[in-house]
Amino acid sequence: MSDVKNIEENVGCNVPATEAQIRICNLKLKQNNLPELPAEYVELLKKHNGLSNEDAKVFGAEIKNNNWYKDVADFNINYFHGNKSDWLVLGESDFSFLVYDSSQKKYYMTDRDSMEEEHSEINIMPILDDLLRIEY
Repeated sequence: MSDVKNIEENVGCNVPATEAQIRICNLKLKQNNLPELPAEYVELLKKHNGLSNEDAKVFGAEIKNNNWYKDVADFNINYFHGNKSDWLVLGESDFSFLVYDSSQKKYYMTDRDSMEEEHSEINIMPILDDLLRIEY
């Protein structure tokens, strides 16, 4: 995740997530028949428990009462639950969602309204750059 340093210089970053926050988040997801957080995303959470840039947000684990960062488990349970059981929304912008497909082991940028795939990657970093509108 060497590209995380580039992201840090361009967006707002929350404090690192604790192991306890990540475990609780995964437990909530499992209890609601949702996929666990992907390992690559967990590594990102250990550096920054949420990222934001203008209207775009990458969710965090166990986020409480924060206007800049949203909680990934709460968002998926309350908003997205039941849409696709193997998908987990990890972030959003006004027009797109950052989605992890646990069955395909891929990250997708999807249209927020239609959920149609805009593009996909095996690695999270290109999708993060696109969602957060980072240009190097």
